[in-house]
Amino acid sequence: MFKKTLMSLIFLTSTFITSTTFAEMGKNGRIKEGTTSNLREYRYSFDRYYLQDAKRDSKYTIKASIKPYQFDKKLKKNEFVSKQLINTGLISYLLYENGVITIDLKSPANRLGDMFDDNTQLNSQSVGKSIVSYILGHAICEGFIPSIEHEINDWPLLENTLYHNQRVIDLINMKAGDGKYFKRSKINNGKNLNNYLAEDIINLHLRGSKPGRKIFNYNGFLPNLINNYIYFKVGEKNHIEFLEKIFHEKIKIKNDVFFLYKPYISKSFRSTFFASRYDYLRIARAMLIDWQNDTCVGKYLKNILKQKANRQTRKKSPFSSAAGYAGFFHTDFKYGFGKVSGNIFGMNGYGGQNIFINFDTGKIVSAHAVHQDYDWKKLIFKAVDKK
Repeated sequence: MFKKTLMSLIFLTSTFITSTTFAEMGKNGRIKEGTTSNLREYRYSFDRYYLQDAKRDSKYTIKASIKPYQFDKKLKKNEFVSKQLINTGLISYLLYENGVITIDLKSPANRLGDMFDDNTQLNSQSVGKSIVSYILGHAICEGFIPSIEHEINDWPLLENTLYHNQRVIDLINMKAGDGKYFKRSKINNGKNLNNYLAEDIINLHLRGSKPGRKIFNYNGFLPNLINNYIYFKVGEKNHIEFLEKIFHEKIKIKNDVFFLYKPYISKSFRSTFFASRYDYLRIARAMLIDWQNDTCVGKYLKNILKQKANRQTRKKSPFSSAAGYAGFFHTDFKYGFGKVSGNIFGMNGYGGQNIFINFDTGKIVSAHAVHQDYDWKKLIFKAVDKK
């Protein structure tokens, strides 16, 4: 009798723990923002949501450079970062300053470190939006697209939709008047837009549409659309060569990187991107060099900053702390009673993906996570603050 009672209690307890443990997770394994999590959830989410996403669609791969850029390092200990890697969903942290990496830490092997290494391609989440913008800058500088002022009236796919004849800058600033149709990653019918071809979404939901109020409306469709527009303007035959020129000659990636796309008569690209932890830093470094050297792409970055959109802040996350949005980059960060000083671009993705560049000081911080429960104010904002 005692054994039966004991076994029943163990079963009920384990059932309760299981239901409680996964109560704050979506069916896809995504941990909800603002919740308390644990190691079991972290590991499940890392595999199910962040890594498995690469298998849901086809990969459009840019191969590694023959001669990748090699970082110099002058490493220093940082106990706070080490503790965050032990106690939170943070999996990787890199700090680049004065031209060298000064902090280079990963989650220990007994937590999440056994699930990835320096060559593992990590999920960008919405950081991919910013990478699309950087590629757009190159498409403009190479002459494929006239400018950010260009009105998109040269793409038959957008005819008789709210986006036809709209300026590129309005689309990349999320001020296209599409609030009736999209919110974050959802179409107005509640479905995840990344599960559908861009062409199908346009034909089923946007044909005959007109723009509404042109207020800031953050959503996942516009970076997908711009990624496909770049593909259309560059041309199928030239596209991979165009990307290789960026990622091989300028960024000098060490590992393969890739966008996800849905194969169809023509490819339908997402802005979701995968790269290794060091290659994300290489991408940010290339942006920094473009800005500092005032290259054509550097001028593009400065131009989108000048024409940024204003947005409301709630100061509850890196995303909601941004008072500005400049061509798929977050800007003008506020927290507490102050703000992060300097010309700063933030690339932010769900779950704690944060790559921030201070163009004035040359500091870059690159953090990857499975849950944004780490101290982002200290690890991200204070790390790149000019003060």
